[in-house]
This record gives sequence, C-alpha cells and structure tokens, in this order.
Amino acid sequence: MQAVAIIRPKAQLSASRELAESYGYKAIATSLVEVESITDPRWLTFSKELNEGGVDYVVLTSANGVHCSIARGLYAYDIPAQTRVVAIGPHTKRALHRAGIRVDLMPVEFSSEGVLQLLRDVENRKIWLLRSAYGSSPLVTELSHRGAVVNEVTLYTLKRLCGTTQRKVIRNIVEGQIAAVLFTSSMTVQSFFECALRLYGRQVIKQALRAHVVGAIGRPTAEALRSNGVNVDVVPEHATFADLMSSVHGALVNRGIV
Repeated sequence: MQAVAIIRPKAQLSASRELAESYGYKAIATSLVEVESITDPRWLTFSKELNEGGVDYVVLTSANGVHCSIARGLYAYDIPAQTRVVAIGPHTKRALHRAGIRVDLMPVEFSSEGVLQLLRDVENRKIWLLRSAYGSSPLVTELSHRGAVVNEVTLYTLKRLCGTTQRKVIRNIVEGQIAAVLFTSSMTVQSFFECALRLYGRQVIKQALRAHVVGAIGRPTAEALRSNGVNVDVVPEHATFADLMSSVHGALVNRGIV
C-alpha cells in the first residue's frame, strides 16, 4: 500500500485522512500549524455597524475564521437581510451553514483573486473582512481602489509546530517512505521548511520532494513551494482538499505508482 503525506490544520486532519484512505492509500497526516485566537478591538466596531445595518459585505476567508467569529458571538440573526455574506470556498461555506448562517456569494476561484473577481462593483460599499493575521494585503488595497470602504478584523494567527510528530513525517518524506506530499496552504509550506531545515540541509529536502508527487491546494501554496525551489506537480482547478486528493491520485496513476 502506497502512503501519502498530508499537511493540514488539526481540525481537518481526520476527514483528510479518511478521504486519502478511501483511495486506498495509507495516510500519514500531521499539522504544522496551530490556530491561536486573537482579540481584535475592531470586532466591537464591526458588530455595531453590522447590527445597525451599515455593512454591505462580510467576507469570511476560512472555516477557522468562521469558528472564531462564532466564538465571538456572531449569530445568524445578527446579519441583516441587506448584508451579503461571502464565503471564500466550500469548506468556509459549510462551516457557516453548520452555524445556521446563510451564504449569499462564493467566488469561482477560492482565493483573494477570486474575491476580487466577484466584487467588482463596490464603489461606496462598506466591506468587512474577517480573517487570519496572514490575510492578503492586495485584497484590501484593490477593493479600496475600487471605491469601497474596507475594514478587517484579525481573528486568529497560526503558530508553527515542529514536535516529534511533525519531525517523524518529515523523516518519512526524506527517507522515501511515501508516494506524494499534499500541501494545503502557503503557511504550511513555510512551517514545513522551517521544521525540516532543523533536521536536514535544504538540498536534501528539495531532492526528497523531487522524488515524490507534490500537490498544492491552490496558486498561493504552489508559489510558496516554488519560491523554495520545489517543483509542483499538481494544482487542482478548484482549491479544495477533495480536488487536490483526486488530482494527486490521478498523477500517481499516470506515473504507474499505483
């Protein structure tokens, strides 16, 4: 049985492992980042404007952002009918629906670029972005250039991990015990290299990854890998883990590995 390495936040590991196993792989899964909630005083301003009907768009960029927002007391009845709720992808959309919160819009491309394609006519519109400390600055800049009034709340940051479990997975990759590596964010790429470089030289890591099928969930993740000198074999059309797993499986089949 071939093995695949999955690098995802802890909350998504179980479902990701099950999906990989449904394809017949042994899943070696670990998280290289940990979500840490942040108290941002701008949340009070956002809540006040939302309740007063002064927000045109609320953009949530991740399921983690949804969970943090709910923990702060965001409820479906807090969102006026005229406020449009934007979810950046299906995982975020599902998290909102589980909380009973409607989703009005979702971009075709699940990224900041996709949000920009979706929100074209936003002159004089008030937009609040609810996201992580690693959110894209160009998103704020471009929406502002289009005439929108843009504010954001930083909901959480990501702590990098490099413990026994993470090091074991990296050793498995370097020692050639897996067929593919699936990266699911640019932050996990950065954390992977930071941890791996404590164990091996950069050239050793790059050579090890060249020996495997390397999958990136979307363009930002792929760019992070390429900036570290890694060739990316798979970038699915849609930035979801299901599409990533399917595309990686297809690449392994085409190479005759499975």
